[in-house]
Amino acid sequence: MAEAQSVVDRMLEIRERRGLIKKEFEAKDKALREMYTKGENWLLKHMQDTGHKSFKVEGATVFTKTNHRYSFGDWGSFATWMIEHGEIDLLQHRVAATNMDTFLKESGDLPPGIKQDPVVSVNIRKA
Repeated sequence: MAEAQSVVDRMLEIRERRGLIKKEFEAKDKALREMYTKGENWLLKHMQDTGHKSFKVEGATVFTKTNHRYSFGDWGSFATWMIEHGEIDLLQHRVAATNMDTFLKESGDLPPGIKQDPVVSVNIRKA
């Protein structure tokens, strides 16, 4: 057991060090992301004020790009429409793991076409 204790102690130490490094990184990254966002906002306003859709500076071209994000305003209406029109591929292909866990606890059976791949990991809870 002494060997196992040594491994667990070392793993706890590594986990703590990783946590500290992660906190430091996240704080620095947050500051950099905020500065970057301020720059993006300034450039967007500059482009709006000047009427430019793009412009060049030394070593770079600045331009806008529009991405669309979609969300459900009314899931039931969309789900009904999607099934009626056969547009199932408008959804991403993944299973909500937490919901599936709950379903399996209640029903005990996997729905057709679903496979379950257990991933076993070792966890350590500090006393």
